[in-house]
Amino acid sequence: MSNKTENFQMKNILVQVSTLLIVMLSFWFVFSQLKSSEINITDTLLNANGYIFVAIFCVIALTTVSPLLWKVLMRGSGAEIPLVTCYGLWWSTNIAKYIPGKVSLLASRAWVARKWGSTVVLESFIWEILISTSSASFAASMLFYLDDYPQSTKVAIALGCMLSFLPIVSPKITQRLVRKPLKFFGKGDWDAEVSMSRTTYAIALLLMTSTWVLWGLAHKYMLIGLGYDAPLYLLIGAFAVAWFTGFVAFFLPAGFGAREGVFTYTLSYFITGGVGAILAILSRTINIFVDILLFFVGVVVLKSTDGFEEE
Repeated sequence: MSNKTENFQMKNILVQVSTLLIVMLSFWFVFSQLKSSEINITDTLLNANGYIFVAIFCVIALTTVSPLLWKVLMRGSGAEIPLVTCYGLWWSTNIAKYIPGKVSLLASRAWVARKWGSTVVLESFIWEILISTSSASFAASMLFYLDDYPQSTKVAIALGCMLSFLPIVSPKITQRLVRKPLKFFGKGDWDAEVSMSRTTYAIALLLMTSTWVLWGLAHKYMLIGLGYDAPLYLLIGAFAVAWFTGFVAFFLPAGFGAREGVFTYTLSYFITGGVGAILAILSRTINIFVDILLFFVGVVVLKSTDGFEEE
């Protein structure tokens, strides 16, 4: 066995061990919050009321907004996908986010949507990252109302909000900047006319904002279902910070562990730690089941359209 192969295997092992440790530490924090509280998680979940189903409906609703958002971003990148096909493509490939790294998600979406151009899909994915992180910054700014929330985190959120204005001020300049590094990812017409307009971006931003509101409502109804409550704006802000943490932890499958740990930590500033931990676990569980359900729906939708056919 060559030294290069041995080094590669050693790095791979270190990455896997590091990933496992981060997940274990994150969930250790979540479960330590549960243990330190006087809340019995089994009894709490078994005694939950019907509002849990309203929360599930909110999660399903936001996963019906996301494919529409992608359709708008694809249009802004130069491709027009039929609405039904767009839903089938997005739902059937979104499950790839549970594979560590964002490459699997991007590769699966680019392959399934290849008839519209893999470079267009790649560009739309970058726009999706920009609009997700930008809107997450504005959603996270809701936490400014918490006096005892770490000042350093507030500063980071404020900087994120300021940087987020560039795509709004000039989508065309932003698109040209986005395309420059993308030229290194193989062949493609990166010199094509810029398609993203301020109106298209504004529509996408509005759709993305609605998903944060739906996540906030989902978590609020989960809490009500468990017999507790918290301000909607704080729930929106707490989840935005948790989502962003899970997003940048690209080596974790869908931010698994990191999102729950940060969500529990942030929630502890305004609700009991044990309740926050239960909410974080319940949120992830519902999210996984909805993603699995919509994966099968997406496959059926694609098979009923021309989504798998080449032009």
